[in-house]
Amino acid sequence: MKRLAILTAVASVLCADGASAQYRDEAACIMFEHANFRGRSIGMEAEDSVNFRGGQFWNDRVSSVIVSRGCTLIAYEDSRMGGRSIEIRRRIRNFGGSDWNDRISSAECTCDDY
Repeated sequence: MKRLAILTAVASVLCADGASAQYRDEAACIMFEHANFRGRSIGMEAEDSVNFRGGQFWNDRVSSVIVSRGCTLIAYEDSRMGGRSIEIRRRIRNFGGSDWNDRISSAECTCDDY
């Protein structure tokens, strides 16, 4: 009985470690060119940041985002993390009709225990 309990504990630790490693292989924050998570996408890992300058493809082109659980995408209106900002902690299917559609010029992705 004691041996079974030890084997069960070891197996649960190994499975949990594999699951968290797989989770970390995915992008923590993803920005999409079009609404409904369509078009080109740019993925960011935890603690990544991006800076789009005028003339670059991504500047003022983001229309939807996916943010993983436990993560925050901080999006900025201007390059170099300047101007107004918004903190996003969930999926946004469509920025259309808001002040943020096609307005993001820089962003950073932060995560807790990612």
